[in-house]
Amino acid sequence: MYEGKPPSSAGRKGWSFDALFGRSPADDPAVPVVQASALAGPDEAAPTDLFGRIGGFLRTHRLDPSPVNYDLAYQYLGGHDPALVASVDAAIARDGLLRHDVAAEIAEAASSRVSSDLLGKLIDQAHRSVTLAAALVGQSRTDASAYGSALDRGSAAIEAGGEPAGRALELMAELTRTMIDKTNDAERRLVEMGSQMSSLQGELAEAQAVAESDPLTGLANRRAFQSRLARAMAQAAAEGTPLSVAFCDIDHFKSINDSHGHDTGDRILKMVAEALVEGVGEDAFVGRFGGEEFLILFDGIMARRAAMRVDEVRDELSGRHLVSKTTGEPLGTVTFSAGVAQLLAGEDDGAMLRRADEALYAAKNGGRNRVVIHGEE
Repeated sequence: MYEGKPPSSAGRKGWSFDALFGRSPADDPAVPVVQASALAGPDEAAPTDLFGRIGGFLRTHRLDPSPVNYDLAYQYLGGHDPALVASVDAAIARDGLLRHDVAAEIAEAASSRVSSDLLGKLIDQAHRSVTLAAALVGQSRTDASAYGSALDRGSAAIEAGGEPAGRALELMAELTRTMIDKTNDAERRLVEMGSQMSSLQGELAEAQAVAESDPLTGLANRRAFQSRLARAMAQAAAEGTPLSVAFCDIDHFKSINDSHGHDTGDRILKMVAEALVEGVGEDAFVGRFGGEEFLILFDGIMARRAAMRVDEVRDELSGRHLVSKTTGEPLGTVTFSAGVAQLLAGEDDGAMLRRADEALYAAKNGGRNRVVIHGEE
Protein backbone atom coordinates (compact mmCIF):
# COMPACT_ATOMS: atom_id res chain seq x y z
CA MET A 1 0.00 0.00 0.00
CA TYR A 2 1.18 3.49 -0.86
CA GLU A 3 -0.34 5.92 1.61
CA GLY A 4 -0.55 9.64 1.02
CA LYS A 5 1.69 11.99 2.96
CA PRO A 6 0.32 15.12 4.66
CA PRO A 7 0.61 18.16 2.39
CA SER A 8 3.67 20.23 3.14
CA SER A 9 4.12 23.87 2.22
CA ALA A 10 7.89 23.75 2.69
CA GLY A 11 9.71 24.58 -0.50
CA ARG A 12 6.46 25.05 -2.46
CA LYS A 13 5.09 28.21 -3.95
CA GLY A 14 1.48 29.15 -3.30
CA TRP A 15 -0.98 28.01 -5.95
CA SER A 16 -3.66 30.54 -6.87
CA PHE A 17 -6.97 30.11 -8.63
CA ASP A 18 -5.86 32.52 -11.38
CA ALA A 19 -2.52 30.81 -11.93
CA LEU A 20 -4.02 27.37 -11.98
CA PHE A 21 -7.34 27.95 -13.69
CA GLY A 22 -6.85 31.23 -15.56
CA ARG A 23 -9.32 34.04 -15.14
CA SER A 24 -12.45 33.68 -13.09
CA PRO A 25 -15.57 32.37 -14.89
CA ALA A 26 -17.10 35.86 -14.81
CA ASP A 27 -14.12 37.22 -16.78
CA ASP A 28 -14.02 34.34 -19.25
CA PRO A 29 -15.61 35.32 -22.58
CA ALA A 30 -16.01 31.64 -23.44
CA VAL A 31 -18.53 31.24 -20.62
CA PRO A 32 -21.89 32.88 -21.44
CA VAL A 33 -23.11 35.19 -18.68
CA VAL A 34 -26.81 34.91 -17.91
CA GLN A 35 -28.34 38.25 -17.00
CA ALA A 36 -30.51 38.43 -13.92
CA SER A 37 -33.52 39.44 -16.05
CA ALA A 38 -33.18 36.17 -17.94
CA LEU A 39 -33.42 34.09 -14.79
CA ALA A 40 -37.06 34.73 -14.10
CA GLY A 41 -38.47 32.81 -11.18
CA PRO A 42 -41.61 30.68 -11.40
CA ASP A 43 -43.82 33.55 -10.17
CA GLU A 44 -42.51 36.01 -12.75
CA ALA A 45 -43.57 36.35 -16.34
CA ALA A 46 -42.07 33.58 -18.45
CA PRO A 47 -39.49 35.01 -20.85
CA THR A 48 -40.43 34.60 -24.50
CA ASP A 49 -36.98 34.89 -26.08
CA LEU A 50 -34.80 31.80 -26.31
CA PHE A 51 -31.97 33.43 -24.35
CA GLY A 52 -34.29 34.10 -21.45
CA ARG A 53 -35.79 30.61 -21.60
CA ILE A 54 -32.32 29.10 -21.47
CA GLY A 55 -31.47 31.22 -18.44
CA GLY A 56 -34.68 30.18 -16.72
CA PHE A 57 -33.99 26.52 -17.49
CA LEU A 58 -30.49 26.71 -16.01
CA ARG A 59 -31.74 28.49 -12.91
CA THR A 60 -34.63 26.09 -12.36
CA HIS A 61 -32.29 23.10 -12.46
CA ARG A 62 -29.43 24.86 -10.62
CA LEU A 63 -27.03 24.34 -13.51
CA ASP A 64 -24.02 26.59 -13.99
CA PRO A 65 -24.12 28.65 -17.22
CA SER A 66 -21.22 26.74 -18.75
CA PRO A 67 -20.93 26.25 -22.53
CA VAL A 68 -21.89 22.56 -22.20
CA ASN A 69 -25.00 23.31 -20.10
CA TYR A 70 -25.92 26.22 -22.34
CA ASP A 71 -25.78 24.01 -25.44
CA LEU A 72 -27.76 21.31 -23.64
CA ALA A 73 -30.50 23.82 -22.75
CA TYR A 74 -30.51 25.17 -26.31
CA GLN A 75 -30.87 21.69 -27.81
CA TYR A 76 -33.59 20.76 -25.31
CA LEU A 77 -35.69 23.93 -25.56
CA GLY A 78 -35.33 24.05 -29.33
CA GLY A 79 -36.26 20.39 -29.73
CA HIS A 80 -33.32 19.87 -32.11
CA ASP A 81 -32.38 16.43 -30.73
CA PRO A 82 -35.37 14.18 -29.92
CA ALA A 83 -33.18 11.65 -28.08
CA LEU A 84 -31.72 14.40 -25.89
CA VAL A 85 -35.20 15.80 -25.17
CA ALA A 86 -36.44 12.36 -24.15
CA SER A 87 -33.42 11.82 -21.87
CA VAL A 88 -33.86 15.20 -20.16
CA ASP A 89 -37.61 14.66 -19.70
CA ALA A 90 -36.97 11.21 -18.19
CA ALA A 91 -34.33 12.61 -15.80
CA ILE A 92 -36.65 15.41 -14.65
CA ALA A 93 -39.53 12.98 -14.16
CA ARG A 94 -37.28 10.67 -12.14
CA ASP A 95 -35.41 13.19 -9.96
CA GLY A 96 -37.65 16.24 -10.00
CA LEU A 97 -34.90 18.30 -11.66
CA LEU A 98 -31.97 17.83 -14.00
CA ARG A 99 -28.94 17.09 -11.81
CA HIS A 100 -25.53 18.34 -12.91
CA ASP A 101 -23.99 14.87 -13.25
CA VAL A 102 -26.98 13.62 -15.25
CA ALA A 103 -26.84 16.69 -17.49
CA ALA A 104 -23.16 16.02 -18.15
CA GLU A 105 -23.90 12.39 -19.08
CA ILE A 106 -26.71 13.41 -21.44
CA ALA A 107 -24.52 16.06 -23.09
CA GLU A 108 -21.68 13.57 -23.52
CA ALA A 109 -24.03 10.98 -25.02
CA ALA A 110 -25.41 13.60 -27.42
CA SER A 111 -21.88 14.57 -28.45
CA SER A 112 -20.99 10.94 -29.13
CA ARG A 113 -24.25 10.47 -31.02
CA VAL A 114 -23.51 13.47 -33.25
CA SER A 115 -20.01 12.18 -33.87
CA SER A 116 -21.40 8.76 -34.79
CA ASP A 117 -23.91 10.35 -37.17
CA LEU A 118 -21.12 12.38 -38.78
CA LEU A 119 -18.99 9.27 -39.12
CA GLY A 120 -21.90 7.51 -40.82
CA LYS A 121 -22.35 10.36 -43.31
CA LEU A 122 -18.64 10.51 -44.06
CA ILE A 123 -18.51 6.75 -44.57
CA ASP A 124 -21.45 6.99 -46.98
CA GLN A 125 -19.65 9.72 -48.92
CA ALA A 126 -16.49 7.65 -49.03
CA HIS A 127 -18.48 4.63 -50.20
CA ARG A 128 -20.04 6.64 -53.03
CA SER A 129 -16.64 8.00 -54.07
CA VAL A 130 -15.10 4.53 -54.09
CA THR A 131 -18.05 3.16 -56.09
CA LEU A 132 -17.68 5.99 -58.62
CA ALA A 133 -13.93 5.40 -58.87
CA ALA A 134 -14.48 1.68 -59.43
CA ALA A 135 -17.03 2.42 -62.17
CA LEU A 136 -14.63 4.86 -63.82
CA VAL A 137 -11.81 2.32 -63.75
CA GLY A 138 -14.15 -0.31 -65.21
CA GLN A 139 -15.24 2.03 -68.00
CA SER A 140 -11.64 2.92 -68.77
CA ARG A 141 -10.78 -0.76 -69.05
CA THR A 142 -13.72 -1.29 -71.43
CA ASP A 143 -12.67 1.70 -73.55
CA ALA A 144 -9.08 0.47 -73.67
CA SER A 145 -10.23 -2.99 -74.70
CA ALA A 146 -12.47 -1.57 -77.45
CA TYR A 147 -9.62 0.65 -78.66
CA GLY A 148 -7.26 -2.31 -78.83
CA SER A 149 -9.78 -4.36 -80.79
CA ALA A 150 -10.36 -1.50 -83.25
CA LEU A 151 -6.62 -1.11 -83.80
CA ASP A 152 -6.33 -4.85 -84.46
CA ARG A 153 -9.14 -4.69 -87.02
CA GLY A 154 -7.63 -1.66 -88.77
CA SER A 155 -4.21 -3.27 -88.90
CA ALA A 156 -5.70 -6.46 -90.30
CA ALA A 157 -7.62 -4.49 -92.95
CA ILE A 158 -4.47 -2.70 -94.07
CA GLU A 159 -2.55 -5.97 -94.28
CA ALA A 160 -5.39 -7.64 -96.24
CA GLY A 161 -5.62 -4.72 -98.67
CA GLY A 162 -9.41 -4.58 -98.32
CA GLU A 163 -9.40 -0.95 -97.15
CA PRO A 164 -7.33 1.86 -98.68
CA ALA A 165 -4.32 2.38 -96.48
CA GLY A 166 -4.86 6.15 -96.24
CA ARG A 167 -8.49 5.77 -95.16
CA ALA A 168 -7.62 3.04 -92.65
CA LEU A 169 -4.87 5.17 -91.12
CA GLU A 170 -7.22 8.16 -90.96
CA LEU A 171 -9.83 6.09 -89.06
CA MET A 172 -7.17 4.75 -86.70
CA ALA A 173 -5.88 8.29 -86.03
CA GLU A 174 -9.41 9.51 -85.29
CA LEU A 175 -9.94 6.54 -82.98
CA THR A 176 -6.66 7.35 -81.20
CA ARG A 177 -7.69 10.99 -80.69
CA THR A 178 -11.00 9.83 -79.20
CA MET A 179 -9.20 7.46 -76.87
CA ILE A 180 -6.77 10.19 -75.80
CA ASP A 181 -9.71 12.49 -74.98
CA LYS A 182 -11.36 9.73 -72.93
CA THR A 183 -8.12 9.02 -71.12
CA ASN A 184 -7.60 12.70 -70.29
CA ASP A 185 -11.16 12.98 -69.00
CA ALA A 186 -10.75 9.86 -66.87
CA GLU A 187 -7.47 11.19 -65.49
CA ARG A 188 -9.10 14.53 -64.60
CA ARG A 189 -11.97 12.80 -62.81
CA LEU A 190 -9.58 10.51 -60.95
CA VAL A 191 -7.55 13.53 -59.77
CA GLU A 192 -10.75 15.18 -58.52
CA MET A 193 -11.79 12.00 -56.69
CA GLY A 194 -8.30 11.68 -55.21
CA SER A 195 -8.64 15.17 -53.77
CA GLN A 196 -12.09 14.34 -52.40
CA MET A 197 -10.82 11.11 -50.84
CA SER A 198 -7.93 12.96 -49.17
CA SER A 199 -10.40 15.45 -47.70
CA LEU A 200 -12.69 12.64 -46.56
CA GLN A 201 -9.76 10.86 -44.95
CA GLY A 202 -8.97 13.95 -42.88
CA GLU A 203 -12.62 14.46 -41.92
CA LEU A 204 -12.98 10.80 -40.95
CA ALA A 205 -9.89 10.99 -38.75
CA GLU A 206 -11.20 14.16 -37.10
CA ALA A 207 -14.66 12.69 -36.54
CA GLN A 208 -13.16 9.52 -35.08
CA ALA A 209 -11.01 11.58 -32.71
CA VAL A 210 -14.09 13.50 -31.55
CA ALA A 211 -16.09 10.31 -31.10
CA GLU A 212 -13.34 8.77 -28.97
CA SER A 213 -12.43 11.82 -26.85
CA ASP A 214 -13.86 13.15 -23.62
CA PRO A 215 -15.09 16.67 -24.49
CA LEU A 216 -14.02 18.22 -21.17
CA THR A 217 -10.50 16.86 -20.62
CA GLY A 218 -9.54 15.76 -24.13
CA LEU A 219 -8.61 12.32 -22.80
CA ALA A 220 -9.78 9.08 -24.36
CA ASN A 221 -13.35 8.34 -23.32
CA ARG A 222 -14.51 5.03 -21.85
CA ARG A 223 -15.17 3.41 -25.23
CA ALA A 224 -11.77 4.38 -26.64
CA PHE A 225 -9.97 3.30 -23.46
CA GLN A 226 -11.63 -0.12 -23.40
CA SER A 227 -10.80 -0.62 -27.07
CA ARG A 228 -7.14 0.21 -26.39
CA LEU A 229 -7.18 -2.04 -23.31
CA ALA A 230 -8.58 -5.00 -25.28
CA ARG A 231 -5.78 -4.73 -27.86
CA ALA A 232 -3.11 -4.39 -25.16
CA MET A 233 -4.46 -7.41 -23.26
CA ALA A 234 -4.44 -9.58 -26.39
CA GLN A 235 -0.83 -8.60 -27.07
CA ALA A 236 0.19 -9.16 -23.45
CA ALA A 237 -1.39 -12.63 -23.46
CA ALA A 238 0.34 -13.53 -26.73
CA GLU A 239 3.78 -12.27 -25.69
CA GLY A 240 3.60 -13.09 -21.98
CA THR A 241 4.33 -9.52 -20.91
CA PRO A 242 2.86 -7.80 -17.82
CA LEU A 243 0.00 -5.32 -17.95
CA SER A 244 -1.56 -3.23 -15.18
CA VAL A 245 -4.44 -0.78 -14.83
CA ALA A 246 -5.15 1.91 -12.26
CA PHE A 247 -8.54 3.29 -11.26
CA CYS A 248 -8.29 6.87 -9.91
CA ASP A 249 -11.10 8.78 -8.23
CA ILE A 250 -10.93 12.40 -6.99
CA ASP A 251 -11.65 12.55 -3.27
CA HIS A 252 -14.73 14.45 -2.06
CA PHE A 253 -15.45 15.75 -5.55
CA LYS A 254 -19.13 16.33 -4.82
CA SER A 255 -18.16 18.64 -1.97
CA ILE A 256 -15.92 20.60 -4.35
CA ASN A 257 -18.85 21.11 -6.73
CA ASP A 258 -21.24 22.00 -3.94
CA SER A 259 -18.85 24.47 -2.28
CA HIS A 260 -17.22 26.15 -5.27
CA GLY A 261 -19.51 25.47 -8.23
CA HIS A 262 -19.41 23.08 -11.14
CA ASP A 263 -17.27 25.37 -13.27
CA THR A 264 -14.50 25.11 -10.68
CA GLY A 265 -15.15 21.37 -10.53
CA ASP A 266 -14.66 21.11 -14.29
CA ARG A 267 -11.39 23.02 -14.05
CA ILE A 268 -10.19 20.67 -11.33
CA LEU A 269 -11.07 17.69 -13.53
CA LYS A 270 -8.89 19.19 -16.25
CA MET A 271 -6.10 19.84 -13.75
CA VAL A 272 -6.11 16.25 -12.49
CA ALA A 273 -6.25 14.92 -16.07
CA GLU A 274 -3.19 16.99 -17.01
CA ALA A 275 -1.33 15.92 -13.87
CA LEU A 276 -1.95 12.25 -14.65
CA VAL A 277 -0.91 12.54 -18.29
CA GLU A 278 2.27 14.42 -17.41
CA GLY A 279 3.14 12.32 -14.38
CA VAL A 280 2.56 8.65 -15.23
CA GLY A 281 4.91 8.55 -18.20
CA GLU A 282 4.70 8.53 -21.98
CA ASP A 283 4.36 4.73 -22.04
CA ALA A 284 1.08 4.90 -20.06
CA PHE A 285 -2.36 5.62 -21.54
CA VAL A 286 -4.84 7.77 -19.57
CA GLY A 287 -8.59 7.90 -20.12
CA ARG A 288 -11.60 9.39 -18.37
CA PHE A 289 -13.95 6.64 -17.26
CA GLY A 290 -16.72 9.07 -16.33
CA GLY A 291 -17.53 11.64 -13.66
CA GLU A 292 -14.47 12.12 -11.46
CA GLU A 293 -12.95 8.70 -12.33
CA PHE A 294 -9.90 8.12 -14.51
CA LEU A 295 -8.30 4.94 -15.82
CA ILE A 296 -4.62 4.41 -16.63
CA LEU A 297 -3.23 1.57 -18.73
CA PHE A 298 0.34 0.50 -17.99
CA ASP A 299 1.32 -1.78 -20.87
CA GLY A 300 4.38 -3.92 -20.10
CA ILE A 301 4.52 -2.68 -16.49
CA MET A 302 3.92 -4.64 -13.28
CA ALA A 303 1.50 -3.47 -10.60
CA ARG A 304 4.07 -2.29 -8.06
CA ARG A 305 5.88 -0.05 -10.53
CA ALA A 306 2.56 1.28 -11.83
CA ALA A 307 1.45 2.06 -8.27
CA MET A 308 4.67 3.97 -7.62
CA ARG A 309 4.09 6.16 -10.67
CA VAL A 310 0.49 6.90 -9.69
CA ASP A 311 1.55 7.61 -6.13
CA GLU A 312 4.10 10.17 -7.29
CA VAL A 313 1.33 12.06 -9.09
CA ARG A 314 -0.93 11.78 -6.04
CA ASP A 315 1.78 13.11 -3.76
CA GLU A 316 2.60 16.06 -6.02
CA LEU A 317 -1.06 16.95 -6.47
CA SER A 318 -1.85 16.77 -2.76
CA GLY A 319 0.88 19.32 -2.10
CA ARG A 320 -0.77 22.02 -4.18
CA HIS A 321 -2.62 24.66 -2.16
CA LEU A 322 -5.30 26.31 -4.24
CA VAL A 323 -6.43 29.84 -3.39
CA SER A 324 -8.64 32.24 -5.34
CA LYS A 325 -6.79 35.50 -5.90
CA THR A 326 -10.03 37.31 -6.73
CA THR A 327 -11.81 36.44 -3.48
CA GLY A 328 -8.97 35.24 -1.29
CA GLU A 329 -11.08 32.15 -0.60
CA PRO A 330 -8.93 29.07 0.02
CA LEU A 331 -9.86 26.14 -2.18
CA GLY A 332 -7.76 23.74 -0.11
CA THR A 333 -6.03 20.77 -1.68
CA VAL A 334 -7.18 18.26 -4.25
CA THR A 335 -6.39 14.60 -3.68
CA PHE A 336 -7.35 11.33 -5.29
CA SER A 337 -7.45 7.68 -4.33
CA ALA A 338 -6.38 4.87 -6.66
CA GLY A 339 -6.54 1.12 -7.01
CA VAL A 340 -4.12 -0.91 -9.15
CA ALA A 341 -4.52 -4.42 -10.55
CA GLN A 342 -2.18 -6.51 -12.70
CA LEU A 343 -3.50 -8.81 -15.44
CA LEU A 344 -3.79 -12.45 -14.40
CA ALA A 345 -3.45 -15.40 -16.78
CA GLY A 346 -6.74 -16.07 -18.57
CA GLU A 347 -8.40 -12.97 -17.11
CA ASP A 348 -10.69 -10.75 -19.21
CA ASP A 349 -10.82 -6.97 -19.07
CA GLY A 350 -13.98 -6.90 -16.97
CA ALA A 351 -12.44 -9.03 -14.24
CA MET A 352 -9.24 -6.98 -14.11
CA LEU A 353 -11.14 -3.67 -13.95
CA ARG A 354 -13.32 -5.06 -11.15
CA ARG A 355 -10.21 -5.93 -9.14
CA ALA A 356 -8.79 -2.45 -9.71
CA ASP A 357 -12.11 -1.01 -8.56
CA GLU A 358 -12.01 -3.19 -5.44
CA ALA A 359 -8.54 -1.84 -4.67
CA LEU A 360 -9.84 1.71 -5.19
CA TYR A 361 -12.68 0.96 -2.76
CA ALA A 362 -10.11 -0.24 -0.22
CA ALA A 363 -8.15 3.01 -0.70
CA LYS A 364 -11.29 5.05 -0.05
CA ASN A 365 -12.14 3.03 3.04
CA GLY A 366 -8.54 3.32 4.25
CA GLY A 367 -8.73 7.09 4.53
CA ARG A 368 -8.46 8.29 0.91
CA ASN A 369 -5.47 10.07 -0.65
CA ARG A 370 -3.60 6.81 -1.17
CA VAL A 371 -2.85 4.10 -3.75
CA VAL A 372 -3.67 0.45 -3.06
CA ILE A 373 -2.58 -2.59 -5.07
CA HIS A 374 -5.16 -5.36 -5.34
CA GLY A 375 -4.19 -8.22 -3.07
CA GLU A 376 -2.12 -5.96 -0.80
CA GLU A 377 -5.00 -4.23 0.98
